[in-house]
Amino acid sequence: MNADAWAAAGATAAVLDAQIAARAASRLNGAVPGAPIAPVEWPRLDALSESDDHTPAAFPFDALGSILGAAASAIARDVQAPDALAGGSVLAHASLAAQSLVDVVLPHGQQVPTSLYVVSASESGDRKSVVDAVAGHEVGEMRRKQARDHAELVQMYDQAMAERKPKDPLPDKPPAQSLITSNATTEGLLRILKGQSLVGVFSPEGGEILNGYSMRDDRRAGALPFFLKLWSGETLDALRGGDGLTMLLGRRLAMHVMVQPILLRQLLADPLAKGQGLLARCLIAQPRTLAGSRLFNEKNPHQDKAVIAYHAAIKLLLESRPQVWDSGDGLELKPTPLTMSDPARGLWVAFYNKVECQQADGCELENARAFASKTAEHAARIAGVITMTKDDKARSISSITMEGAIEVATFYLNEHLRLTSTGRAKRQQSALRALLTWMQGHGAQFPKKDVLQKLEPHSMRKLKAAGINPLLEELVQRGYIRERGSTWEVRQDVQA
Repeated sequence: MNADAWAAAGATAAVLDAQIAARAASRLNGAVPGAPIAPVEWPRLDALSESDDHTPAAFPFDALGSILGAAASAIARDVQAPDALAGGSVLAHASLAAQSLVDVVLPHGQQVPTSLYVVSASESGDRKSVVDAVAGHEVGEMRRKQARDHAELVQMYDQAMAERKPKDPLPDKPPAQSLITSNATTEGLLRILKGQSLVGVFSPEGGEILNGYSMRDDRRAGALPFFLKLWSGETLDALRGGDGLTMLLGRRLAMHVMVQPILLRQLLADPLAKGQGLLARCLIAQPRTLAGSRLFNEKNPHQDKAVIAYHAAIKLLLESRPQVWDSGDGLELKPTPLTMSDPARGLWVAFYNKVECQQADGCELENARAFASKTAEHAARIAGVITMTKDDKARSISSITMEGAIEVATFYLNEHLRLTSTGRAKRQQSALRALLTWMQGHGAQFPKKDVLQKLEPHSMRKLKAAGINPLLEELVQRGYIRERGSTWEVRQDVQA
């Protein structure tokens, strides 16, 4: 076939040049002129790893200890719910019960609350409400008792008002109290915390909170700092017209918000939630659904021995009277310091340093520094919660408990990386996949300069030669592409 025929058949000049060179080489090697040339074999393919968006790690139940871990495992098994849904719910309710009693003392002397913010994502039908009802049974019992007690006080108040004579002083109107709320504005939480020391924001339908009044676009910037302050145990202050200045000291808030995956994606993409630091303070997980494998069983999780022991531990903590400062409003908490044993301290410091080193430029956590910088503190808080559920009189965290807490914190760190795609290894795989997809769509062979000049999307082209060339080199080493003079030849028989 002559050159004109080759062109008419659609061959590029580069392909024609390559074939001419190959035929010339074959003549030198004694090949018969005009004989077909065998294609050059591609090297063995070192395939890119499959995307792991849908392969979350198993929740480490054993790491939560004999009380929390056994209960969470039993709830997940008996309810047939995703593992991290049960683990997160148990952990969050235990945090709610323990947060008024102790603060954890970090090795450098700082005291931090045992408050935890947990966000669990799962599909509709994954039994979020059932899991939360079992894990929060004792919390629900106390909430109902609070409602009944308040109703009686209101009746007494109404009777006193009816019997009051004109010159008698006005009786105090009893404030409503609720250990948890499922749909609260920051203003509502502020009012609740004027009359009590702690509160929990718990909802199996987290859209009530994430799409609520305080989280609207025009109010979110002011609402997020409220939750950040409570996570840190800082003073709450608000200046409202009519109410004047409100300052609340020593308050605590724990949270477990269960959301649909689509709402979680919106939260993870929210620049305010990321920029102001809310995401760094949340333990986020999205376990795999069990739909399709949940054959009927008659197990009642409330009758499981592990769940019964867990309920007893939570009830004991909820009924414990927290210490408060003598001065002030009588509601300012004075949590007992919970220190680390020497072995636990050593484990925590080693974990802190390991995570810190991974945040350096070019390392695994360089793009997840916000959450990574809080991971050791998350571990300390989790260790405090586990410790209190084992022994409500404990004053020190053991090495075994700290080891487990570090494992749980690492689980949530890996979930954060998986769900936000901020891990270096995953970013590298995504970039390689994007580059290869574009090259395969651009043609089997094309000029090298096209990569730097025409690469799409633009975010990839912005990497410039310094960022793109290492990706090309790796694709060569893996056997996806190869150089042909001034062109790239791209393997078309495999998918990116």
